[in-house]
Amino acid sequence: MSNLWQDIRFGLRMLRASPAFTLVAVLTLALGIGANTAIFSVVDAVLLRSLPFPDSSRLVAITRVDLRNGESVRALSYPDFEDLRSGSRTLESAALYNEDSFTLTASGEPVHLRAGVASADLFRVLGISAQLGRTFLREEDAPDARVAMLSDHLWRQRFAADPSVLGRTVTLNGRNYSIVGVLPPGIQFPLDDPRPLDVWTTIAVYRVTSDGDKPVTEQRGSHFLLAIGRLKPGVTIPQANAEFSAISASLARQYPDTNAHLAMRPESALDALVGDVRPALWILLGAVGLVLLIACANVANLLLARATVRQREVAVRAAMGAACSRILRQLLTESLLLALAGAIPGTLLAVWATRLLATLNADQIPRLANASVDWSALSFTLAATLSTAVIFGLIPALQASRFNLTGSLREGGRGGGETVRHVRLRNLLVVSEISLALMLLVGSGLLLHSLLNILRVPPGFDPHGLIAFDLDLPGTRYGKPEQSAQFFRELLPRLRALPGVESASAVMPLPFSDNSLRTSFQIEGRPVPKSEEPYTQLRCVGQEYFRTMRIPLVSGRAFSATDTRDANKVIIINQTLAKKFFPNENPLGKRIKPGASDSSDEPMREIVGVVGDVKHRTLWRAPDPEVYIPYDQLAFGAMTIVVRAAGDPHSLLSAIRAQVIGLDPELPLYGVRTLEEYISGTVAQRQFTALLLALFAGIALVLAGVGLYGVMSYGVAQRTHEIGIRVALGAASEDVLRLVVGQGLRLTALGLALGALAALAASRLLAKMLFGVSGADPLTFAVVAVVFLAIAVAACYVPARRAARVDPLVALRYE
Repeated sequence: MSNLWQDIRFGLRMLRASPAFTLVAVLTLALGIGANTAIFSVVDAVLLRSLPFPDSSRLVAITRVDLRNGESVRALSYPDFEDLRSGSRTLESAALYNEDSFTLTASGEPVHLRAGVASADLFRVLGISAQLGRTFLREEDAPDARVAMLSDHLWRQRFAADPSVLGRTVTLNGRNYSIVGVLPPGIQFPLDDPRPLDVWTTIAVYRVTSDGDKPVTEQRGSHFLLAIGRLKPGVTIPQANAEFSAISASLARQYPDTNAHLAMRPESALDALVGDVRPALWILLGAVGLVLLIACANVANLLLARATVRQREVAVRAAMGAACSRILRQLLTESLLLALAGAIPGTLLAVWATRLLATLNADQIPRLANASVDWSALSFTLAATLSTAVIFGLIPALQASRFNLTGSLREGGRGGGETVRHVRLRNLLVVSEISLALMLLVGSGLLLHSLLNILRVPPGFDPHGLIAFDLDLPGTRYGKPEQSAQFFRELLPRLRALPGVESASAVMPLPFSDNSLRTSFQIEGRPVPKSEEPYTQLRCVGQEYFRTMRIPLVSGRAFSATDTRDANKVIIINQTLAKKFFPNENPLGKRIKPGASDSSDEPMREIVGVVGDVKHRTLWRAPDPEVYIPYDQLAFGAMTIVVRAAGDPHSLLSAIRAQVIGLDPELPLYGVRTLEEYISGTVAQRQFTALLLALFAGIALVLAGVGLYGVMSYGVAQRTHEIGIRVALGAASEDVLRLVVGQGLRLTALGLALGALAALAASRLLAKMLFGVSGADPLTFAVVAVVFLAIAVAACYVPARRAARVDPLVALRYE
């Protein structure tokens, strides 16, 4: 132990004796360790932590798969789920849920609430108990049940944390609900949304209909509910999958019209949550690991240079009896001290960076808001610190402990010369830095190129100046389609008359809102079995929708005021549907029947127009077949209002709100966003990955440039005598410049060649994240190579200029 403390004290004295060396090494390591810790904190929060529920490894998401194309979606129908739950022997429990919205009234100003609707077993599946009262009972799934559970924050904000709230009645969407419980603080479900829901009620809300039709919970083809289950102890997902497949096959035989090509599959709830972002985050962690390796190579080069200078010191210690192992331990102790010194500012950097990352794209990356530098991250930091100490310290220490004692002492005060082995090792480290940095630059270049390609994709409408907000008409006052249609028929003209409003309309669902209405449809004169009917996306729109969104009309006409509920049933299709189902013919006048209606009658509709394709889900996916139905002929209680403003659309909100209140003072606006914000949300994950990878690539480029500069500067210092002789023999400044720069560019060329090969192999990992560009894009490789060559020339030119100015008399006199 005394020897260890002696090594530590001596190491600290040596580091203090070289403040410039110590500062550069510490800052380099701090950058690498801090970046790694920050990204690990994100990966840990998003991918590695178990879900915040008891025994969460047994939780599974239940998905629906279309066996014809392998497409997997989360939405199930209530009858399919009930048959699965009753027939399963691998599930301990299972429940359905859906995100909805309610308007809270009769308790002050109307408030829009983000609500959850669930079957009564949901909280038992999750393992959640109420902090006050109880969770739902199974009998409360019945149609006449009206019970609610409050979130902790709603209980505190709206009800002043009153414990006597149990049994009180709240009015949601015009109906009275009895409060049966309050959830504990910090409970968040679903986990893919960082904002907790305000209130929960049971599936009973979907069991009621006001027009005599079957409720959606009795419609086997109505897929809109999400399902989660808990496996029995010891049951694996493959075992559950085999059982689910058998149940799905049985349902396909019983209900061929709706289930012929459908199967239900279990998936780890964690995988279902983070599946889309998992590859990107692992790539970022790998990229930041390369940054740390480059930092280690830089510090190793610094230590190699320092070891050459310290050869005489090491030789003296050996001459006095120090064993090679003792010298090696001393040098490794100094490396460890350097690493620990870099870890302290690196941890501070990680705390700041993690807080910053946690605020970016929190809505699009699940659990990102929970990222923090906790004990797991600190353990990772310690492991990274010890690893870096070994990586950058071992080779220089081994080189320094292997020396020619007689030769080192004979060199006297000059500190010894650098061996060919040292030179080759330093060059190898620089080449490695360049290769790793090139990999990062190529990867970031491909992702940035892909991102730019995506952002250049036209969405099919003009998002500039458009603002949208949601209105949800309560069924108690707008239960009939005619009533809700009348409300919007009165509201939209009022909005169009406002100063600064160019046009206004309504749509359900809004493009890029992450909502969709998918339905089968029939084509008149082309009968097929119901299970083989094609599918289309459906939009219900108000008058002037295409004008407001500036969606081009390709042929035919737009909807007009004459397309009322009692008029001829009409429909407009997009170009993709026209090309796919009416190739080489004019679709105008043809008739189709979508499987969606607000009454018991599903009429054939005449195609009166064809409009341009609109990207409704993402910019990089091909548009789906799509149909538009006038709102008067297919009325929903919830609609999104879109308003095109001549100036700043946010300036119209107060006037818009006044018009809504003028028609219904109990109707709140919610979900106010511009269409540009909706679009940017769809590319947020890709933007997050591309920009972070570009940042790491930039850091790697700077570190590689600094490493090359250091090698060239040290090489010039070591070759001062040689350069002086060359100049004395008549070498011109240009010859010296060419000699030094040429050496640096040879190292750079070798690093670029090796890095290009590695980048070609690594680009396969990015294949699924690229759009409009291949992993071997020659333009990206060429631009990266030119940038690197420019940095290399700059890094070599300064030492070369210094070498060209060497005074031969001074150099020879020094020798």
